[in-house]
Amino acid sequence: MERRLAAVLISDVMDYTRLLEENTERTVAAWSDARDNVIEPIIIPSDGRIVKFTGDGFLAEFNTVQAALECAIEIQNKLSDNPLKFRMAVNMGDIIDDGRDIHGEGINIAARLESIAEPGGICISGDVFNQVRNRIKAEYEDLGPQEVKNVSNPVQAYKVRFEINKQNNTTQKKSVNKERPTLAILPFDNMSSDGELEYFADGVTEDIITAASKFKFLNVIARNSVFVYKGQSPDIVQVGKDLNARYVVEGSIRKSGNRARVNVQLIKGMDGGHLWAERFEKNVEDIFDLQDQIVDTVSKGLNLALLDAERNLAMTMPEEEMGAWELSHRANWHFYRHQKEDFKEAVRFANKSLEIDENNPIAWAVKGVAGDTSDFLGYSNDRLDNIGFLKKSIELGPTDPLCHAYLGHVYNSKGDQQNAIACYKKSISLNPNLQFGLMGLGWVLVFSDQFSEGRDYLEKAIAISDNSPITGRVYIALSMSYFGEENNDEAVKWINQAVVMNSQFPSKLIRIVIQHNLGNNEEVKTLKESFNNEYPGVSIKAWWDRWPRKGFVIEKLGKGLIDLGLL
Repeated sequence: MERRLAAVLISDVMDYTRLLEENTERTVAAWSDARDNVIEPIIIPSDGRIVKFTGDGFLAEFNTVQAALECAIEIQNKLSDNPLKFRMAVNMGDIIDDGRDIHGEGINIAARLESIAEPGGICISGDVFNQVRNRIKAEYEDLGPQEVKNVSNPVQAYKVRFEINKQNNTTQKKSVNKERPTLAILPFDNMSSDGELEYFADGVTEDIITAASKFKFLNVIARNSVFVYKGQSPDIVQVGKDLNARYVVEGSIRKSGNRARVNVQLIKGMDGGHLWAERFEKNVEDIFDLQDQIVDTVSKGLNLALLDAERNLAMTMPEEEMGAWELSHRANWHFYRHQKEDFKEAVRFANKSLEIDENNPIAWAVKGVAGDTSDFLGYSNDRLDNIGFLKKSIELGPTDPLCHAYLGHVYNSKGDQQNAIACYKKSISLNPNLQFGLMGLGWVLVFSDQFSEGRDYLEKAIAISDNSPITGRVYIALSMSYFGEENNDEAVKWINQAVVMNSQFPSKLIRIVIQHNLGNNEEVKTLKESFNNEYPGVSIKAWWDRWPRKGFVIEKLGKGLIDLGLL
């Protein structure tokens, strides 16, 4: 668990339960539209992290209260025409991060402030007010001290009165190079008096450069070019200009006794903004083992942070300013969302990328995997040569792990588990920290009834990130592994988490089957009614007919669907 100071934004919908009772379909559609088209597209590019969605609301974390309040204002502005009315609150305080959720007094206070906010309004704490009153143009109405459960002292509260600011919608858009982004990893600083640690710091830097070179979505500056900065404290923005680097990594190592402390951070070369940071301590028992641990931890974090940064950049850029590389990243972002309309957008952006550069391997890969997945889920019936598109991507990018992983995904959807496993293993050999590859291999092993082995890869995928766009699919596979072993309690635990992370209908169907196996008839009845209301046009049979018919767990799932009258 990690304790830290953070700004939190919390929100819910006024009278959501009543609105659901009055018109379930309309209310769910309005909430989905707000979540997919307003909340996520505003928070994620603003360096915010959506901790969780709560059915009718959300909890997000930011590094600064200014970013949190600016996001809240922009969201409320853009939701002014939505039939749902959101109440929001911003607070700054200590939180405890358990890896999946955040807790603490700071969130408790935010929840209290949110409950007194007006529909369509924002409430902030006194601590937030003191930091933003001269920075964010708005009117602040003093609401006086507020009692908060389990908090000894009253909390000062303020109502935020704001006007629509059109500049908020454009400040995120920045012009960038149309070529593949460049990463510069500066020599790690030796902060100790131990001269021998100098060689260790240089070795760590070189190994991280080597590991990062496996990230095929960016160029990595060679050792000779970055080591000219050794022993200096250069201005990061100047380094970005000198090396034409969109991203810069800097780090330090300090040794005290048998303990080593490592600090590393990822910085935007354009403006010096921080994107990611990591600090950890290790016992120095074996210097080479320590070096391997540092490199592994840093490379995993960098991989995810850089991918997030590129996706966020592609999401906020005007379409007309995008080059082939940005278009392919935007296509991949849409595929990761795994929504019906997003599959169409993924293919559209991939095609636009290929119009500019027909040799872009990622664009071919996304075109193939998005098209195939849309067909598999019954959202389209194009039946294009998606495997051919994926093979084309590998021909153009034979060492790109994502291309191999996506081909494995398509092979698996066709029931060719042997080739799927081979592709996934190839992707992991090229990048052991590719979460999609780990997820895919774990998935195909589970549905081949290799439950324990499959879970090993799924747990590695979660260790890399438990909050990425594909985590919901990881949870589905974990649930199915326990379902196959007749461990229904664990199966329902993981499928519930999958439903929270993944809004697609398969996870909700599987949840109904597991609850049926547990004998929870009333719960099954409620879930079936909710499913039918949410997905009135979905053909379960058409979807099921596309599943590969191999393995015990598939047969068990199919039997459950038949028993429930869903097939």
